[in-house]
Amino acid sequence: MSGNPESKLTLCMIVKNEERHISRCLSSVQDITDDIVIVDTGSQDNTKAICRSFNAKVFDFQWENDFSKARNYGLQHAEGDWILILDADEEIDQETGSFLTALLHDELPSRGLLKIVNYTGKPLDENEAFESMQPRLFRNRQGLYYQGRIHETITSANEEDNKAFFTLPCVIHHYGYLEQEEKVKQKHKRNISILNEELSQENPDPWLVYHLASECYRIKDYEKALHLVNGSIFQFLSEKRMPPSLLYYLKYTILLELKRYDEAEQGIDKVLRLYPDYSNLHYYKGLVLYHLKKYRAAIKAFESGTQIQEENAEHLILKGAADFRAFYYMAMCHAELNHEMTAIAYAKKSVKANPQFKPAQALLSQLKKDQRTNA
Repeated sequence: MSGNPESKLTLCMIVKNEERHISRCLSSVQDITDDIVIVDTGSQDNTKAICRSFNAKVFDFQWENDFSKARNYGLQHAEGDWILILDADEEIDQETGSFLTALLHDELPSRGLLKIVNYTGKPLDENEAFESMQPRLFRNRQGLYYQGRIHETITSANEEDNKAFFTLPCVIHHYGYLEQEEKVKQKHKRNISILNEELSQENPDPWLVYHLASECYRIKDYEKALHLVNGSIFQFLSEKRMPPSLLYYLKYTILLELKRYDEAEQGIDKVLRLYPDYSNLHYYKGLVLYHLKKYRAAIKAFESGTQIQEENAEHLILKGAADFRAFYYMAMCHAELNHEMTAIAYAKKSVKANPQFKPAQALLSQLKKDQRTNA
C-alpha cells in the first residue's frame, strides 16, 4: 500500500509475453502502489497469471500497432490520485523508490520526472549505462493522455500543463537494451515497422526520424543510422526548431563507431556552442581528439566535461562521461605524453570515482609497473 495516506498510487503497464520479467517489476512496486492495472495485448505465456498473483487488475486489449491506444485504455481503469508508468523489463530502485509516495502533495505540477538508468551490453554491467529523465508519474484524471503510435508521450490539451514538471529523486532500472533481451524480443522489427508506417504520412515529425535512426543504430546499421539522424537534425533546423541534444549524442556515437574522427572533429565545436553544459559532448570531443593523437587538446576537452556541475534534465547522459571515464582517458593522454606521474594521478582519480571500472584499475596497475621498471 501507499506510504502516504493522502495520495494513492496506481501502476499502469502494457504487457505481452513478459513472464521472464514481470515478477521482478511488480515486486519492486508492491509496497508503494495501491492498485495495479495491466493491459495485456495478447500474451500466450503465464504473464497474466503472474500479474493476478500480485492482485493486479488485468484487461485484455487488441493490439493495433499503437502504444498510445493501449496506454490510454489502461489509464481509464486507474483509481489512484497519481499514476506510475513502468514497462515489464524495468523495476523501481528499492532504496530511492521506497519514499516515492511520501513526496507527493497537492502543490506539485501534474507530471513528475524520474531518472531512468538504461543498461547496455552483455552481461549486465552497472558501468555500461546511460541515464535520462522521463515523465513517468502524473496526476490521474487531469486531462492527460498519451499521444503517438510509438515512443508515445504524455500530453495535455492545456499548453501550460505541457511545460510544468517536477523532479523526483527516484530511479527506474531498465534492462531492455541488454544484448540478450534484444535477441529474445527483437523489438526493433516491430518498432521499425511502426516507424516506417508513421513516416509514410504527410509531414512526419523529425522525432520519428530520430527514433528510426536509434533503431538502426541498435542493430548496428551505422551508415543508415547516421543518414537518418543527420536528416532529423536538418528537419528540426528547417522548421526553425532547436535540434534536441540527444540527436547530437547519437550522431557522435555513430561517428565514433565508424571511426570517422576527422568528420567528427569538424562539427563538434559548433554543437558544443549550442550545448556547452552537455558533458557527453565534451567527453566525445576528447575521444575524437585522443584517436587523432591530439592529446593536449583532448585533455582540455575531457577536463571541460568534468567541470560541469549539474546536467540539464533534457540531456541523455553516458554514465561516467563527467568523471571516471574522462579521468581514465586523461590518464591515457598523459601516458602518451610521457607524463608518468600525472597519468598515475588521473588513473587514481578514475578508480576513486568508480572502484568497479576495470579499465582504470588495469591502467593504474600497468602505469605503476612501468614506473618501477623505469626507476
